[in-house]
Amino acid sequence: MKKITILALLSCPVFIKAQPAKFVLNGKVTKQSGPVKVYLNQLINEKLVIDSADVRDGVFRFEGTVDGPIRAMLIFDHKGSTMDFMQLPADADVRIFYLEKGDTKIQTQENVSKAHVTSTTNQLEIDYNNSLKTVEKAISLITKSYTKASAAEKANKEFQQKMNQRYAVAYEAKKLMQQKYIAENPGSYFSLLALEDVAGIQIDPDQIEPLFQKLTPEIRNTPEGKAFQEELTRIRNLTVGNDAPDFEVQDMEGKMVRLSDFKGKTVLLDFWASWCEPCRREHQYVRDAYRKFKDKNFTVISIALDPPADRAYVIQAIQEDSLVWTNLADPAKDKNQAAKAYSIKLIPQNYLIDSTGMIFNRDLHGESLSQQLSSLLLNQE
Repeated sequence: MKKITILALLSCPVFIKAQPAKFVLNGKVTKQSGPVKVYLNQLINEKLVIDSADVRDGVFRFEGTVDGPIRAMLIFDHKGSTMDFMQLPADADVRIFYLEKGDTKIQTQENVSKAHVTSTTNQLEIDYNNSLKTVEKAISLITKSYTKASAAEKANKEFQQKMNQRYAVAYEAKKLMQQKYIAENPGSYFSLLALEDVAGIQIDPDQIEPLFQKLTPEIRNTPEGKAFQEELTRIRNLTVGNDAPDFEVQDMEGKMVRLSDFKGKTVLLDFWASWCEPCRREHQYVRDAYRKFKDKNFTVISIALDPPADRAYVIQAIQEDSLVWTNLADPAKDKNQAAKAYSIKLIPQNYLIDSTGMIFNRDLHGESLSQQLSSLLLNQE
């Protein structure tokens, strides 16, 4: 049976690190047919925090403080069985909502998955989703059309091109509608979330920062807003010609390694993971470049982004791929300091740092890596 990973559901998007404020969550179940235990799940400082209450005479209540608004999850246990909160079954009775300061009301007949949530931020979410309803329906229809296609159609290049064009048009329409929502609702939390969606994984600060500045100061100064501004600044600082950000991450023997330790060398920062097939394929080109230029003051720092639990797979991949240079992997965190400093959201990704510590180039794949190294290192001779 498929599982729901609760940390993933609560991790995006969130509003974090505001001043703690009191919340009161009152729930009502109008058709309670038996004993029900309710679990309230929050992700606080990357840790899952769980509270529980019983439904008595059709009501339940939670109180506490919240750095919010934050995404939270309610789970109804209708069976009284022990629950694995990290891996819930696909048919678990759950409801994700925004938990915020003040009063929030939850009302349902029997299942929390069908509950109506009443609070300021949850109403804003409804309004935002309604503003995108038309384009979301169009995207859903395209997806259904592709799903229903035969295997022969899916293998047909003309059909693939047609579907890709339809998707591209629909998603561009969605971005335009999101930008319209942002312009009309500069004081809404969901304008910030819409902007993050519009920005995508590869953020263009020149396009996105003007839109961000149109948000109200209240929204820009929320923890989420400040984090987004920091991300924009970080991306700007990662352009070619800027100084490469320093970092400190453990190598496979537990020794702390800094990029600044390699000052005076040309360094390739290679961000990868053992499960990433494109990363593993790229390693052949990295190996070739290392063998060709290692005697010309060049080296590689490979930074694995596997979760700590998969460390054995990292070690195995390092051996299989013959990564004979410096290998780093944080033994305690999924996203290490280097990945944060370089805003890594996609892999494979790399940065070529020259001997002065400046970003010389980035995203060099295939033969382009050796070509760039030839250009850089031969000019230094």
